[in-house]
Amino acid sequence: MSVVEGVVATRFAQAVNIGLVAIVGVWHLGLDTLLVLKGWSVYEPRAVAAGAWLALTVIQAAGSILLLRSALSTHTARMLAGAALVTGIVATATYPPGGAIGDVSWAWNTVGWFGVLLLMQRPLWELITLLGANTAVTAGFLAADGALGHVTVSRLLAAVYTTAGIQLTFAYLARQLNDGAREATEIAAGQAEHLARATADETVHAERQRRYEYLGSRVEPLLRGLAGHQLDPEDPVVRRRAAVEAARLRRLFMETDDTPHPLLHELRACADVAERRGVRVTLLSYGDLPELPSSARRELAERALLVLATATTQARVTVVTTPEEVVVSVVADAPPETLVEPPGPLTVSSMYDQEEDQLWWETRWPVRPTP
Repeated sequence: MSVVEGVVATRFAQAVNIGLVAIVGVWHLGLDTLLVLKGWSVYEPRAVAAGAWLALTVIQAAGSILLLRSALSTHTARMLAGAALVTGIVATATYPPGGAIGDVSWAWNTVGWFGVLLLMQRPLWELITLLGANTAVTAGFLAADGALGHVTVSRLLAAVYTTAGIQLTFAYLARQLNDGAREATEIAAGQAEHLARATADETVHAERQRRYEYLGSRVEPLLRGLAGHQLDPEDPVVRRRAAVEAARLRRLFMETDDTPHPLLHELRACADVAERRGVRVTLLSYGDLPELPSSARRELAERALLVLATATTQARVTVVTTPEEVVVSVVADAPPETLVEPPGPLTVSSMYDQEEDQLWWETRWPVRPTP
């Protein structure tokens, strides 16, 4: 199960737990309190009856807090459920003869709801075992009082059918709802994953199409001209054009590499092409590069490769990162004809020193702060 699925399922289960805690709280603190006060005069001893009510209140509070905090372990749940059953036996012992079922009886139904509260996340047979033991205790007290006649047995069976049946039904439906929510989140996550994959495939296809169009418009005419002897390999203009396209291809191949600093990786690829022609290239970087979109990396590297591809003997590439912008500057002994390329959407500064035969080109990308 993914993180998103787990969060949705957990929130749904938490909503069910809150509803169950509310039901048990209203039942014990509301209805049980009224029944205890109503039959206060017939309980014997009264202090034990009050102690049993208070003990169940403590068990309810502890179980509810642990359940809502998702900290109700198997051992703790079973221990609290056993304590609730024992406390119910003690409370039933304070009833008058034959009072295990009647207007003053309150502990039997309450112990059943406590079982739902504490054992709902456990296998269903544990709750069934608790409800069966709780019913057996009531039947045992009725038998001991000699009140287990046909009428009493009918009332007991009707009470078991209505109360224990409702409790088991609630626990079963809560499990079904949790399973349904988990299945729904898994289906939704699967659909989202399928959509994400389809979007990624479309993006990859569009990127491949862009590269194919680039090869068709820039590299293919150059190769056809060289193969058909329409272009002279000795011509400096052709050689410079070939160097530029080779650098572009090398950068294009490096564009999708998974590296910590893709921009530096692409600039290094452009520098490798120049170094193969005997140009001495120095690549320097200052500051921590942020994550840049591919379009920005493409523009920053494009301006640098134009200078590197036409450099004669040496070049220096410097990448400076500040909180406001990323700056890529290139200094090389390159001809001024390099400046004919359009500057693109980025901020570009350039200067050519005729005496030193040095071309300086700087490109800036403004870093947009994260909102």
